[in-house]
Amino acid sequence: MPVVRVTLGLALGFAIVIAGCSNNSIPCPVATLDADPLVIPDGLSETTLSVHVRDPLDGSEIYRVITEITSFTGSIEDPFARMTTYACASDAVGPVEICVNAQYLTGDDDDDDDGSEVAGVVGRREYIKPSHVRIQDPIDCSETRCIEVTCPAERNECPEVSSLTVEPEVLEEGGTATIRVVASDPDMNPEELTTTLTARYGTIADPTAAETTYMCDPNVGGAIEICVVASDGDSSCDQERCTTVRCPGDPLENTCPIIESLTADPTRIETGDTTSTITVVANDPDDFPVPLRTELTSEEGVFDDRFASETTFTCGRSGRERICVRANDGDPMCNVTSCTNVTCPSDIPANLCPQLFVINSIPRVIPDGETSTMVETRAQDTDGLPFPLTLTLNALWGTFENTENMSAPNNVVFQNATYICDRPGRVELCVDATDGACTKTLCDNITCPDTIPPP
Repeated sequence: MPVVRVTLGLALGFAIVIAGCSNNSIPCPVATLDADPLVIPDGLSETTLSVHVRDPLDGSEIYRVITEITSFTGSIEDPFARMTTYACASDAVGPVEICVNAQYLTGDDDDDDDGSEVAGVVGRREYIKPSHVRIQDPIDCSETRCIEVTCPAERNECPEVSSLTVEPEVLEEGGTATIRVVASDPDMNPEELTTTLTARYGTIADPTAAETTYMCDPNVGGAIEICVVASDGDSSCDQERCTTVRCPGDPLENTCPIIESLTADPTRIETGDTTSTITVVANDPDDFPVPLRTELTSEEGVFDDRFASETTFTCGRSGRERICVRANDGDPMCNVTSCTNVTCPSDIPANLCPQLFVINSIPRVIPDGETSTMVETRAQDTDGLPFPLTLTLNALWGTFENTENMSAPNNVVFQNATYICDRPGRVELCVDATDGACTKTLCDNITCPDTIPPP
């Protein structure tokens, strides 16, 4: 497979004939890469990547072009997108090579229920869709071109929210509360610090002021969430903090959970280390309908205990990694999410994350008189590293049986499990696929019959 490395200036200036492609009856697709800026200014860590494609077979129903952006250090937000973001690793300084590969694939992106049988999976669907399987064209024609991006020596210091207070915390009818925000930015870079207040219900007089007033929504009582986001113009540095005020009147049928804060220490991991301590502070004002549960997620990293309020995060790649926490009290309308960023060092070996293809419940609506449904899951880890791929099912209530991880060729792992209801109504079933460094999650909603008595 020929590889050509071209700096940005050369890429713009001339075309390269790839040995091997010119002899094929089908010409090769070509992709070039731009970065804006090429030299990332001091105080920043990101640049915007744009992929430009020349497709000689444009309009073909048989072949389509897929592009993939790669780098040895740093992180790419979406490697398969035509426009995305690159973030330098925490210790990267100077030139970094970023490459884009273009090749023809067969298949399409139709997401339907038709397909061939898959070995090892009992069911009615093809679980590895054409959009998931990157089948190289028989002519073995692909090309890689590269540019250099320069990472700065000085990085941006993120802002801090020292406090967010609401006084009084309990309001009388028609009353107002004073909101005070104390926030700072150590380097006032790249832009001037701004704070933005939001309330789940009610009115904030001046959302961008450090001190302002709040009035309740006359139709919604109980605990109301008020949050502030402090930003210095670098989205990866946004800091959020939340608190509550209690309004008069009747609350809604269910009060959603409140994530007061999600913090990482450190936010920039130094060379030789791979871990950061993640702390979640969250509460559910009414503990209804079920006790609060928080769940941490990351595209390419792993948590010692993703359901814990304090746990250790281990990097799965270099560069920026977005860490999110979801708080849920059993109400599907109350999936509250908050996110932060950790920057990992460049000495982390590259790892291919698993692909999680499907969680499929058959049937999704369980008939009256029955209590269970079959849950099929399927995933693949191309490199089998750093640990064997495992699938784990979870739900807010009910139980699973037959959850063994079974193997199929090409590092495919699947389950044919059974979910058993313990109450009526809708419930979300989720599966996690992890190789020890990356965790992917898919969920499916099923409905348990009304004939099952409530707990």
